Amino acid sequence: MSCSFDCPYCGKAIDIIQGMELAAGNEWTALIQSVPPSMIGALLRYLELFKPGKQALRWSRRLALTQELMPMIKSGTVKRNGVEYAMPMQAWEGEMMKLVSNKPASLVLPLKSNGYLLSIMVGRVEKNLAAAESQQIEAQRNRGQHGAAPGLQSVGTVVEQSAKAPKNKPPSNWAGAVRKTS
Repeated sequence: MSCSFDCPYCGKAIDIIQGMELAAGNEWTALIQSVPPSMIGALLRYLELFKPGKQALRWSRRLALTQELMPMIKSGTVKRNGVEYAMPMQAWEGEMMKLVSNKPASLVLPLKSNGYLLSIMVGRVEKNLAAAESQQIEAQRNRGQHGAAPGLQSVGTVVEQSAKAPKNKPPSNWAGAVRKTS
Protein backbone atom coordinates (compact mmCIF):
# COMPACT_ATOMS: atom_id res chain seq x y z
CA MET A 1 0.00 0.00 0.00
CA SER A 2 1.35 3.38 -0.96
CA CYS A 3 0.40 6.64 0.67
CA SER A 4 0.64 9.67 -1.56
CA PHE A 5 -0.33 13.31 -1.77
CA ASP A 6 -0.45 15.90 -4.51
CA CYS A 7 2.67 18.03 -5.04
CA PRO A 8 1.91 21.67 -4.23
CA TYR A 9 4.09 22.78 -7.16
CA CYS A 10 3.17 20.49 -10.05
CA GLY A 11 0.04 18.67 -8.87
CA LYS A 12 1.45 15.16 -9.45
CA ALA A 13 0.95 12.41 -6.87
CA ILE A 14 4.01 12.03 -4.64
CA ASP A 15 4.75 9.20 -2.23
CA ILE A 16 4.59 10.36 1.41
CA ILE A 17 8.17 9.16 2.05
CA GLN A 18 9.41 11.23 -0.88
CA GLY A 19 7.48 14.21 0.48
CA MET A 20 9.09 13.81 3.89
CA GLU A 21 12.54 13.64 2.26
CA LEU A 22 11.73 16.78 0.25
CA ALA A 23 10.71 18.58 3.46
CA ALA A 24 13.91 17.39 5.20
CA GLY A 25 15.97 18.67 2.26
CA ASN A 26 14.29 22.07 2.51
CA GLU A 27 14.88 22.17 6.28
CA TRP A 28 18.54 21.19 5.82
CA THR A 29 18.99 23.97 3.26
CA ALA A 30 17.48 26.52 5.66
CA LEU A 31 19.71 25.24 8.48
CA ILE A 32 22.99 25.79 6.62
CA GLN A 33 22.18 29.20 5.10
CA SER A 34 23.98 31.11 7.85
CA VAL A 35 27.40 29.49 7.34
CA PRO A 36 30.00 30.43 4.69
CA PRO A 37 30.05 28.47 1.40
CA SER A 38 33.43 26.88 2.22
CA MET A 39 31.92 25.44 5.42
CA ILE A 40 28.96 24.10 3.45
CA GLY A 41 31.36 22.38 1.04
CA ALA A 42 33.29 20.80 3.90
CA LEU A 43 30.04 19.71 5.55
CA LEU A 44 28.76 18.12 2.32
CA ARG A 45 32.01 16.18 1.86
CA TYR A 46 31.98 15.10 5.50
CA LEU A 47 28.37 13.89 5.23
CA GLU A 48 29.37 11.64 2.34
CA LEU A 49 31.18 9.49 4.94
CA PHE A 50 27.69 8.47 6.14
CA LYS A 51 26.49 7.39 2.68
CA PRO A 52 25.50 3.74 2.44
CA GLY A 53 27.37 1.78 -0.22
CA LYS A 54 24.62 1.38 -2.82
CA GLN A 55 22.26 4.24 -1.94
CA ALA A 56 22.14 7.97 -1.73
CA LEU A 57 22.27 9.58 1.70
CA ARG A 58 18.72 10.41 2.75
CA TRP A 59 17.95 14.07 3.41
CA SER A 60 16.41 13.16 6.75
CA ARG A 61 19.69 11.51 7.82
CA ARG A 62 21.72 14.46 6.53
CA LEU A 63 19.42 16.81 8.48
CA ALA A 64 19.73 14.86 11.74
CA LEU A 65 23.55 14.79 11.54
CA THR A 66 23.74 18.49 10.67
CA GLN A 67 21.29 19.48 13.43
CA GLU A 68 23.65 17.91 15.96
CA LEU A 69 26.69 19.80 14.65
CA MET A 70 25.27 23.18 13.65
CA PRO A 71 24.78 24.66 17.17
CA MET A 72 28.40 23.82 18.02
CA ILE A 73 29.71 25.16 14.70
CA LYS A 74 27.80 28.43 15.04
CA SER A 75 28.82 28.94 18.68
CA GLY A 76 32.48 28.14 17.95
CA THR A 77 32.66 25.29 20.44
CA VAL A 78 32.86 21.52 20.51
CA LYS A 79 31.04 19.63 23.24
CA ARG A 80 31.92 16.06 24.11
CA ASN A 81 31.12 14.10 27.28
CA GLY A 82 29.73 17.19 28.97
CA VAL A 83 32.89 19.27 28.46
CA GLU A 84 32.88 22.25 26.11
CA TYR A 85 36.01 23.47 24.27
CA ALA A 86 36.54 26.50 22.04
CA MET A 87 36.59 25.53 18.37
CA PRO A 88 36.24 28.28 15.72
CA MET A 89 34.36 27.63 12.50
CA GLN A 90 37.59 27.47 10.48
CA ALA A 91 38.81 24.65 12.71
CA TRP A 92 35.56 22.74 12.13
CA GLU A 93 36.00 23.15 8.40
CA GLY A 94 39.64 22.07 8.54
CA GLU A 95 38.95 18.98 10.65
CA MET A 96 36.13 17.87 8.35
CA MET A 97 38.34 18.26 5.28
CA LYS A 98 41.25 16.40 6.98
CA LEU A 99 38.94 13.53 7.85
CA VAL A 100 37.58 13.33 4.30
CA SER A 101 40.96 13.58 2.56
CA ASN A 102 42.99 11.45 5.02
CA LYS A 103 40.62 8.65 5.98
CA PRO A 104 42.37 6.42 8.52
CA ALA A 105 42.56 2.75 7.59
CA SER A 106 40.75 1.90 10.83
CA LEU A 107 37.76 4.05 9.86
CA VAL A 108 34.72 1.88 9.14
CA LEU A 109 32.39 3.42 6.57
CA PRO A 110 29.61 4.39 6.51
CA LEU A 111 29.88 6.29 9.78
CA LYS A 112 26.99 5.95 12.20
CA SER A 113 27.31 9.20 14.19
CA ASN A 114 29.30 12.40 14.55
CA GLY A 115 31.17 10.85 17.48
CA TYR A 116 34.33 10.10 15.48
CA LEU A 117 34.70 13.71 14.32
CA LEU A 118 33.96 15.08 17.78
CA SER A 119 36.47 12.75 19.45
CA ILE A 120 39.18 13.75 16.95
CA MET A 121 38.49 17.44 17.55
CA VAL A 122 38.44 17.09 21.34
CA GLY A 123 41.62 15.02 21.19
CA ARG A 124 43.41 17.76 19.26
CA VAL A 125 42.19 20.45 21.67
CA GLU A 126 43.25 18.42 24.72
CA LYS A 127 46.65 17.69 23.14
CA ASN A 128 47.16 21.42 22.50
CA LEU A 129 46.05 22.28 26.04
CA ALA A 130 48.45 19.70 27.50
CA ALA A 131 51.32 21.07 25.41
CA ALA A 132 50.53 24.63 26.51
CA GLU A 133 50.36 23.53 30.15
CA SER A 134 53.70 21.72 29.96
CA GLN A 135 55.27 24.82 28.35
CA GLN A 136 53.86 26.95 31.17
CA ILE A 137 55.24 24.57 33.81
CA GLU A 138 58.62 24.51 32.07
CA ALA A 139 58.64 28.32 31.90
CA GLN A 140 57.92 28.50 35.63
CA ARG A 141 60.79 26.10 36.32
CA ASN A 142 63.17 28.17 34.23
CA ARG A 143 62.22 31.49 35.83
CA GLY A 144 64.41 30.76 38.85
CA GLN A 145 67.44 30.45 36.60
CA HIS A 146 66.84 33.61 34.58
CA GLY A 147 65.34 35.89 37.22
CA ALA A 148 62.32 35.29 39.33
CA ALA A 149 58.89 36.30 38.15
CA PRO A 150 56.96 38.75 40.31
CA GLY A 151 55.79 36.99 43.45
CA LEU A 152 58.14 34.03 42.96
CA GLN A 153 61.54 33.56 44.59
CA SER A 154 64.46 31.79 43.06
CA VAL A 155 66.29 29.08 44.97
CA GLY A 156 69.35 31.35 45.34
CA THR A 157 67.25 34.06 47.01
CA VAL A 158 65.75 31.59 49.48
CA VAL A 159 69.23 30.25 50.41
CA GLU A 160 70.57 33.79 50.92
CA GLN A 161 67.62 34.73 53.13
CA SER A 162 68.00 31.61 55.27
CA ALA A 163 71.74 32.35 55.77
CA LYS A 164 70.90 35.84 57.09
CA ALA A 165 68.14 34.60 59.37
CA PRO A 166 68.94 34.34 63.11
CA LYS A 167 69.79 30.89 64.37
CA ASN A 168 67.24 29.10 66.46
CA LYS A 169 68.04 28.23 70.06
CA PRO A 170 68.26 24.52 70.87
CA PRO A 171 65.64 23.01 73.17
CA SER A 172 66.30 23.37 76.90
CA ASN A 173 66.82 19.62 77.44
CA TRP A 174 69.39 19.37 74.64
CA ALA A 175 72.69 17.92 75.89
CA GLY A 176 74.97 19.25 73.18
CA ALA A 177 76.85 17.46 70.47
CA VAL A 178 76.64 13.70 70.55
CA ARG A 179 79.89 12.14 71.66
CA LYS A 180 81.36 9.29 69.75
CA THR A 181 81.57 6.02 71.55
CA SER A 182 84.23 3.63 70.45
